[in-house]
Amino acid sequence: MKIKSLIIDGIGGIQHLEINFIDSMNVICGANGIGKTTILEIISDAFINSMTPSKLAKNALYKIGKYRIELESNVNGNKQITSKEEVVKKFEPKLIEHHNGWGQYSKDFLYFGINRNIDYIKLNAVSSDPQRGEYENSKIATEGIKANDIKNWFVNRYLFLNIEGSLTKEQCENVELAQKMFSILDNKVHFNKVIPSSFDIILTDSKGEIYFEYLSAGYKSCIYIILGIIKEIEYRNSESPILVKDFEGVILIDEIDLHLHPVWQSKLLGALKNIFPQTQFILTTHSPSILQTLQKEEIIALGYDENENVSLKKLNLGKYGLQGWTLEEILKYIMEMPTTTSELYQETLENFDKAMNDENRDAILKYYELLKEMLHPNNPLCKLLSIQVAEWED
Repeated sequence: MKIKSLIIDGIGGIQHLEINFIDSMNVICGANGIGKTTILEIISDAFINSMTPSKLAKNALYKIGKYRIELESNVNGNKQITSKEEVVKKFEPKLIEHHNGWGQYSKDFLYFGINRNIDYIKLNAVSSDPQRGEYENSKIATEGIKANDIKNWFVNRYLFLNIEGSLTKEQCENVELAQKMFSILDNKVHFNKVIPSSFDIILTDSKGEIYFEYLSAGYKSCIYIILGIIKEIEYRNSESPILVKDFEGVILIDEIDLHLHPVWQSKLLGALKNIFPQTQFILTTHSPSILQTLQKEEIIALGYDENENVSLKKLNLGKYGLQGWTLEEILKYIMEMPTTTSELYQETLENFDKAMNDENRDAILKYYELLKEMLHPNNPLCKLLSIQVAEWED
């Protein structure tokens, strides 16, 4: 299945917004507080069951909020478009509202929120797989994928990998893939073993053996996502096992760049595309490093119109998207940061320009020395400033 479109009226901080999605990678970006997470919460709301409280709240300017979402699914080999509309009356946090979502499609819907911590969990035993029925899948649609059973899943599969008849062909391939994922960001990190007595996962890095839980928060966040997807696909398709590369569902990830070094951010995005080629991803990000790697059709940029309402930003990108833009240009024109330098630097530069206009020699030399202390040695502005100041120096 794939999400085709979403229309939002009066939910959260969004008054009216229409978005069309492509079948592969969709990355939502824009200024802080513009509504990126709200969009993901609206999509996840469409898959919750009638017993799970909705997270959505209407805009204060509206009597009711509403959304309309279109889904394309495969029924007996034929593509079918299904639409759904929901009304949101809740505004006060204490009020509880329920929606009757697409429970029948929730098996193929995964949502990762921003809480992706992996703390140490001691396994006294390896438990069997939990049942992931329609009710459980619908509940997870709004709560998000949890980390608490990722370790149990991996240890279970690894310990039974070489016992004939214990795992399906798909499970064997998936756990072998999962072992490789520990090296996804850094090829110096490798899966080593599972300690039979404690069921702990041991890795090897350049310094020797290390417990999986001792990896950096960013590294664990990446592993959380990839192993979490593999695990959920297995749990939800236990009766008819599939390979993860054949998963054709929808995966939402809020703040994909969370905790990740910029070098790792692009690696993770590339890995998701390669490992899950049939999957539709709808992600949010604050990272210009991620946006630089995308095709133009993968970027959904949000901005504000002349009335300060959330709208789609018209970027008029060429064939290569933002791949020729600098990080500063992306921060300024996509993320709407007013400046990418410090207030002290801006103030010093303004004082230098004023001194030049006033032909105030002492002030020119004073602020020139300050700017030299602030600027990177290879910044082209250093040479320009030195040319400007040359006539004022002794």
